[in-house]
Amino acid sequence: MLYYLYVTHNGAPKTGLSPNWETLVTAENGTDKSGSAPTISELSGGWYQFEVVFGTAPWDVTTEDLLGVIDADPTDAEGMADAERYIPVDITLRGLALARVAHKGVQVKATGDVTIYAADGSTAEMKLDMNDDGTNLSRTPAAPS
Repeated sequence: MLYYLYVTHNGAPKTGLSPNWETLVTAENGTDKSGSAPTISELSGGWYQFEVVFGTAPWDVTTEDLLGVIDADPTDAEGMADAERYIPVDITLRGLALARVAHKGVQVKATGDVTIYAADGSTAEMKLDMNDDGTNLSRTPAAPS
């Protein structure tokens, strides 16, 4: 899933930065995931983006959410205030919930499994494994295949 952040300096959009992850950890137990943190790239007009795919590093612990802080100006070349320089990020299954409603999804009739696609309609973003035990139909989030 694509995540976006907006960076300002003294309230004006800031371009030309090379933001880095200050921290990236699992929410439940604080496991450090910064070694597999996604690359942050600039779009334009102060907007930057990164992509995280559920079930793959750093979000490979599918039972946990991720929390992080992005340092928008790691070299402090701009002398930005901390409130603009350090950007908190949360990456959660709740964030993917809207993708389930708004994005293309394909359900396999034989198994009931559902694959949710990114906004482009072709990149698998998440899978819901369906299990029918005769009494209950349950779904379990899984990495896309």
